[in-house]
Amino acid sequence: MAMKKLTLPFGVKKPILACGADLKGAFALAKGRDAYLFDGFGDLSDLDNFTKYEKAIEAAKKKFKIDPQVIVCDMHPGYFSTQFAESCQLSAVSPQLYRVQHHEAHIASAITDNDINGEVLGAAFDGTGYGPDGNIWGGEFFVGNIRNMKRAAHLDYIPMPGGEACIREPWRMAASYLYAIFGPNFLKLKMDFVKSIDKNSWTILKEMIDKKLNSPLTSSMGRLFDAAGSMILNKRKAKFEAELPIELEDIADENENGHYDFELRKTDGLISIDMSGAIRGVLKDVDKKVPISRISAKFHNMIAFIILKAAGRHKARRVALSGGVFQNKFLKERSVRLLKDNGFKVYTHLRVQTSDSGIPLGQIAIANARAACV
Repeated sequence: MAMKKLTLPFGVKKPILACGADLKGAFALAKGRDAYLFDGFGDLSDLDNFTKYEKAIEAAKKKFKIDPQVIVCDMHPGYFSTQFAESCQLSAVSPQLYRVQHHEAHIASAITDNDINGEVLGAAFDGTGYGPDGNIWGGEFFVGNIRNMKRAAHLDYIPMPGGEACIREPWRMAASYLYAIFGPNFLKLKMDFVKSIDKNSWTILKEMIDKKLNSPLTSSMGRLFDAAGSMILNKRKAKFEAELPIELEDIADENENGHYDFELRKTDGLISIDMSGAIRGVLKDVDKKVPISRISAKFHNMIAFIILKAAGRHKARRVALSGGVFQNKFLKERSVRLLKDNGFKVYTHLRVQTSDSGIPLGQIAIANARAACV
C-alpha cells in the first residue's frame, strides 16, 4: 500500500470518499483542498486484498479526521469497491452516494492532475469499464469538462466471447475480430494464427457469439491490443493481463512511421471507429513476412493517428490522455508527438498514475462538481 497527499486545484464542498475501481484497488479521501490517495491493494476480488482495503479506509478516516458526506464509486454494479460504497451508505448517517462512469473518471483525473480549465478532448483507453449502455467500454473519447462530459467516439463494438476469459485467452478476441470481418470463411486464411486455432474450441466460441451467450459487446482498446498481439505474435494464451500488448510494445520498431488504415463513421452524433482495415493490414503484412517489429510499430502508430483524427473532428485544441493502455510508453510518446506536431496541446498524468490507481482522483473531481454541489 502507498499513500500520496495531493493539493487539489479546487476545494471540495463536502468531505468525499472515492472508492476507486477493482482490478487495481485504490481509494481517496478529500477535505478542503487536501486529497489523500491510497493504492496498491491489487485485485479487490481477492478476499485478503479487499480486507486490507476496508481496514485502510477506516484507518485513514480516523487518521485524517475525515467523515465523508459524499461517497463516490464506479458505475459497475459488480465491483467490490461499488458494493463497499453501497454498504457505507447504508451504515453511515445519510451520506450521498454518487456513481461515476469509469472512463469519465479517467479523463477527470487527467484534467485535475493538470489543472486544466475549459474544454478538452479526452482519450480514455483501457481494458474494461462498465458503460451506461450495458456494454464494456475501453476505447473512448469524451469532449467537455469535469462538470459536463459527453462521449464523442469509441471503437466499434465487438463480441467478447467468454467475457473475462478473453484476458487470459486473447486468441478469443482475435477470432472474434476475424469472424466479424470475414465471417466463417476466416478459417480459410493461410496464416499461422488461424491454423493454430482448435476447430472444436472455435465451434463453441462461434455458437456463443451467434447466440449472444456470455459474449458481451466491448469497445475496449485493451482487447483490441490483445487481438492484434495474438495474431502478430501467434500466441493463444497470456499468463497475465496485457502480456501480449507489453510484448508488442517491447518489439516495436522506433524507425517505422507507417500505420494501418481505419475508418471513422458518424451516426447520430457519435463517431464509431472501424478497425477492419487495420486487421486486414496486419494480416497482409503477416502473410508477406514483414518483420513483426514493423507490424507492431505500424499498429501503435495507427492508434496515435486515431487520436489525432478524433481530435480533429472537434473544436477543442487540448487533448488529455488517460487509462491503463497509456502505460505503453511507445504509444504515449508517438501520440504526444503526433498531436503536438499538429498543433494540439497534450496532457498526460503528472502526479497520479494513468492506470486505475488514478481513478479516485477523477471520482473526487466529478462528485464535487456534479453531486456535492447539490
